[in-house]
Amino acid sequence: MNVTDRLIEALEAARLTVGDGQPRNADGPLTGRYVVVRPRQIMRGESSIGDPNADRQPELQITSVGPSRRAADQVAEIADRVALGPMPPPDGCEWQQAAVYVTGTATTTEPTTDPTTPEAPTWFRVDVYRYYLTPV
Repeated sequence: MNVTDRLIEALEAARLTVGDGQPRNADGPLTGRYVVVRPRQIMRGESSIGDPNADRQPELQITSVGPSRRAADQVAEIADRVALGPMPPPDGCEWQQAAVYVTGTATTTEPTTDPTTPEAPTWFRVDVYRYYLTPV
């Protein structure tokens, strides 16, 4: 498993829905709440002289989505605790240090672009985290 897989596993263990979307309906409090995880760049760290590019610093983007601003913020707060919390290291690696929050966006809305099918807007927030890995 790589670092993306480990994060998704931890988010699912925290009972967050991870994926591309979830249909909206009136069934329960988590409807329309989910996260999407996207790998971003992988920077190389300063490793040993024998293998100077062995250390990696991947960044993962978590987009937290909800049917309202409050719902998107609640999902993002849970995802933040998970992303910065303890996780097993990826296969063949160990953590060099704790994960760090890199950047993010304010919670905002993405209204429907089709005026013939009006619906409630989707709210989302994007946060980016960096992980520090070294080979075992």
